[in-house]
Amino acid sequence: MKKQRFENLVLLACQESCPCVDVTDGVISAVSAVIHRNAKYDRTYTWMGAASAAIAACILVATTFFWQSSTDSVSEIMTYVSWVTQ
Repeated sequence: MKKQRFENLVLLACQESCPCVDVTDGVISAVSAVIHRNAKYDRTYTWMGAASAAIAACILVATTFFWQSSTDSVSEIMTYVSWVTQ
């Protein structure tokens, strides 16, 4: 588009007045409908995230317990070996 034509369009746009239409109610109802429609999915994702976090916490506790029990055995053996060497 040529620069002169663009400037003419800008001048015409500046001369126009705003329409006297109130669209507030329609916009608010559309936004609230979208929010309520997405709320179901948000709750689903929240519960899935909570369940995943609980399962991960259980796995972490079990892993920590088994890791400590295996290192305790090694620690006992090392204590016994050091006692024998003295």
